[in-house]
Amino acid sequence: MKKPAVAIFIALALGFILSGCMRTSADDLYALPQLSEGYLKLQSAIDSVLSSGAEYAAPSSGSNRQPIQREDLDGDGVREVMAFFNFAGTDRPLKIVIFQAVGGGYTEIARIEGEGSGIDSVSYIDMDGDGTREVAVGWQMGAGINMLSVYSIKGWEVNRLINTNYSEFTACNLNREAGTDILVLRLTPSELTGEAEHYALTSDGEVVTGTARLSTGSEALLRVRNTSVIGGAEAVLVESTINGTGIVTDILTWWQGKLANITLDESVGLSEGTERLSYALYCRDINSDGIIDVPQPTALPSSVEGTTYYTIDWFSYYSTGARRLVCTTYSNFTDSWYLVLPDEWKGKMTVSREEGASGERMVIFSALDAQGGRGTDFLAVYTLTGDHRAERAAAAGRFKLMETEETIYAAKILSTDALPVTREILRENFGFIYSEWITGET
Repeated sequence: MKKPAVAIFIALALGFILSGCMRTSADDLYALPQLSEGYLKLQSAIDSVLSSGAEYAAPSSGSNRQPIQREDLDGDGVREVMAFFNFAGTDRPLKIVIFQAVGGGYTEIARIEGEGSGIDSVSYIDMDGDGTREVAVGWQMGAGINMLSVYSIKGWEVNRLINTNYSEFTACNLNREAGTDILVLRLTPSELTGEAEHYALTSDGEVVTGTARLSTGSEALLRVRNTSVIGGAEAVLVESTINGTGIVTDILTWWQGKLANITLDESVGLSEGTERLSYALYCRDINSDGIIDVPQPTALPSSVEGTTYYTIDWFSYYSTGARRLVCTTYSNFTDSWYLVLPDEWKGKMTVSREEGASGERMVIFSALDAQGGRGTDFLAVYTLTGDHRAERAAAAGRFKLMETEETIYAAKILSTDALPVTREILRENFGFIYSEWITGET
């Protein structure tokens, strides 16, 4: 493609459209906005690169995926323009050309060049806290092979500071020093091993690194998310597949002056206590306190032969690796709701599911009898759909918990003799499950 498509420049054009007095004629009211001279000069500068044999090569992942991007790299309050190109057939075909507004036009001031088949991602981060951003580029070298290069562009001189292979990487500030760090994650699927490597940049330009192991048996990275641990220290939570469809969670943070995987049991090489082999469930911030919690499912006594239901304990972690129980839920993924269980219910109940009339499903909560089997039914929670859901929600003894445009969730207290239950407890502890909770692998 030799000329830029109009759609590529819409976002940029908005920033360059000339302001001025609004004319009031009917013709002008229907006229298209005119692009500024500065925008046209930028387009001309980009066209000159395209005409030399280049095509656009936008990053394929991450939050910055446009073929043309704007970012204030040198901290002067004015955003530079970065354009991503592929010069096919050359030794270093991938190029990021940086343009700066100069004298009413745009001039190329720096060019980052790389090898490979494409650009995986790009991030702009100030690693040493001096106000100038480094450019972190993930180069796609081949099937499943990526290289991370981090470039200093001080004085618009391009110097490569870091060059390493990666499976995933994320910006963070684990060591709580000035500037932003980079955490690189690497998995070797053939050996079921992995490691995390932390990169920091000192004020004098020295790159400082540290490593920590990931859980042995990790097969593929599922999610990498920034969070914190109890006490506020920043952490990176890594969820990986294990044993085909299970999940294991590693929590990486700064402990005793270095990078540490605080959930890893070094003796077995696994983050024991975080693996979910029978229930492929993602971590989430279950109580909205800013800390992503790790789920641990526990099977309930079966109330129906051949069917197993689970409660889920959610844990937050300290920097030491110790953990604290946040809450326990019964989570109904079929109908997308969960209930935080009162402490008095734990270990004393089970559940079963039943189908009612068309558009009506229910979960029955039952107290355990003396033999540990299903005893007194004390609560029913209904998922109601269809045209008559409002009438069914108002049936004798039922009361509404929550509703969406197409579904009403209601409940009915069946007994208060077995376990303590009130409408207030149910309404306070009932919530929605969203699709990103689960992996879709179970």
